[in-house]
Amino acid sequence: MVFTAWAFSGMMNWSIYALLAGGLLTLLAAVVPLPERWNGLDGRHDNRDNILRLLRFPFFWISCLFLIYIGIQGLNPEWEQKYVGTAWYIEHLPEESYVAWLPSGVSTEYKPVSALRVFHFYSAAFALAWGLWVGLRRRKTVLVALWAFTLSGVLMSGVAIIQKYMEASKVLWLIKSSNPQFWGSFFYRNHGVAFLILVLIACAFLYFYHYNKSQRHMQRGGPYLLLMVFVFLVALSIALALSRGGILFGSAFIIFFMLCAGLRSLFSQSTWQAAFASLMVLALLGGAGYSTLRYIDVEAIEQRFGDVEATIENIDSDKRVLCTKITWKMAKQRLAYGWGAGSWSYIFPMYQKSYPGLFYLRYHWKRGWYGRNYFIYAHNDIVQFLAEYGIVGGSMVVLGGAYWGFLALFRSKGNRMAALVLFAGAGVILGHAFVEFIFQSPAYWVALNGLACLSCKLLVLHRARLVGPG
Repeated sequence: MVFTAWAFSGMMNWSIYALLAGGLLTLLAAVVPLPERWNGLDGRHDNRDNILRLLRFPFFWISCLFLIYIGIQGLNPEWEQKYVGTAWYIEHLPEESYVAWLPSGVSTEYKPVSALRVFHFYSAAFALAWGLWVGLRRRKTVLVALWAFTLSGVLMSGVAIIQKYMEASKVLWLIKSSNPQFWGSFFYRNHGVAFLILVLIACAFLYFYHYNKSQRHMQRGGPYLLLMVFVFLVALSIALALSRGGILFGSAFIIFFMLCAGLRSLFSQSTWQAAFASLMVLALLGGAGYSTLRYIDVEAIEQRFGDVEATIENIDSDKRVLCTKITWKMAKQRLAYGWGAGSWSYIFPMYQKSYPGLFYLRYHWKRGWYGRNYFIYAHNDIVQFLAEYGIVGGSMVVLGGAYWGFLALFRSKGNRMAALVLFAGAGVILGHAFVEFIFQSPAYWVALNGLACLSCKLLVLHRARLVGPG
């Protein structure tokens, strides 16, 4: 979980392997039998029992089915990448070389994207979630993991700000990026900002968890005050990144969180305490606004969102909108099974060539259209997901997300506000994914699954303590 903030977005081969190794080691540490003295005094932590817990874990079977589905697509290629010099094209294979009634895919090189590469980072995310769920049995341990992830993300947000003002030319001052608009350890600022929104969700979740705990113990302070500071630091980093989607969805989540925090303080304490808490919230909001105006280039943000107005005025010719339309057209061609994991960038050109303004780089009045536009992702994860996995594969992912939602909704006794920010966070993530390709970052996907698992696990353990083993 900590490494996801520093894994260079998971875009480099070694970072994917590191994420996969971390996920598998987490799972192995949870299920491999260990000496008795390591299993806890209460006897509930025997790793052999964890195997049975894993088999009773619905998300394990849902995610296993999805990995098997990707495996079938990868092992049953219907298309193959061919090279002519440095150029490549996609060739349809003879019918006898693949099984037509099974899900199929595209046989390609590992990088930039392939079925095997996709299988690796999904495996890393799911193995991490499996291991965390069955291996962590105490609330304190889950809290340590959540805090470790949160602190690591907040630190990365601070490093990103430092890099901006130092005008760093390399990611973390170490690796040259082909994209000059990197942020923190992420080569693409929209990936970095999406990750920081995950950190915001973790901060908000922990804020309400610790706030509730302080209320139960009649304490006037607690870690939740520090988490409020973290929220504003991460928000500052998001604003400085100048990512339109990040600013829009990050701001929406922060406003929701602040309203919830203010209402929670107002209706849960005595009159003078409520007034004091409300004043504190207003002071923090005022301080955040002042910091924003002082340190953020508001004019640059206005220019970025001015681009949105131009996009709306020319919506039919905008490249991202056209990509979404074409991807939807692709998806409808194979709505049941999809084109295969990691296939979008290879199949898309076959549809793209019908749109010269999207297929070519530019137009010259004498030379006509020339140059090529290459796309790796559709800038719309929801539609791309449907195009690659179809209804069958997509329904497995939806079921996995629905399971975490079920736990947050029905296992959150005593922490309703904490569960509420998880639902708000899920809405923000889906909205962001509809206009960006945030799910294509392996580090983000691993962090998302780990955060969902740890948050729901904490809610379940807390409820079990309140209502007993039943």
